[in-house]
Amino acid sequence: MLVVTLAACGNSGETFFDARCEPAVLYLNRTGATYQYGGFDDSSANFTPIVDVERTLAPWPHDDIDWASLTSCIRAGLAQVPVTVTEVDPGPTKHTEIVFTTSYWGGQAGTTMITSAGCRDNYEVIFMFGNALPTYARACHLAVRTYAQITANLDLVGDCEDFMNNQLDCSEMRTFKDADAACVDDADVPTECRCGGATQNTYQALLAATTCP
Repeated sequence: MLVVTLAACGNSGETFFDARCEPAVLYLNRTGATYQYGGFDDSSANFTPIVDVERTLAPWPHDDIDWASLTSCIRAGLAQVPVTVTEVDPGPTKHTEIVFTTSYWGGQAGTTMITSAGCRDNYEVIFMFGNALPTYARACHLAVRTYAQITANLDLVGDCEDFMNNQLDCSEMRTFKDADAACVDDADVPTECRCGGATQNTYQALLAATTCP
């Protein structure tokens, strides 16, 4: 499976949204929608730099039972932190959106997910592709991991029991662990974390990113 993440740390210098802390909201979009190219993500207006032209995306290709299992799994995975998970479009309310659709329009067979994640507070959009995700459990792991990555600037870790581990099906007891873990690359080799340092505490980072002071 291929996961595409267009990631960059730092800020372009532009400020698009109110920087005051707001409750974290995650919208799980199963129905598809039309998305337009924009220089930054805006989940409320359906703008994203990921699409090259205006694109209307199809709904998630799996059935209601699969969807119920997937959303229940995502809610359980994020239960450690104060995130409101909804299947109803929050409209102008600040939120991250995961768009569950069929396949990647870019032509790379096997692409499971693409996002333009960066180290700035924004209205991020994540696209996930059901034709390349055969089980709800794999889709759940990828959704929870990617949400944490773009929300708290997290990187992959080597601990199989942490959601930020990249291996498939290696543990049924994943959590965001409250312990320092070494960042690793896609080959599980220790590397510098995406936004600096050699280790990260995935639980504390995600908790800080989703909690208002």
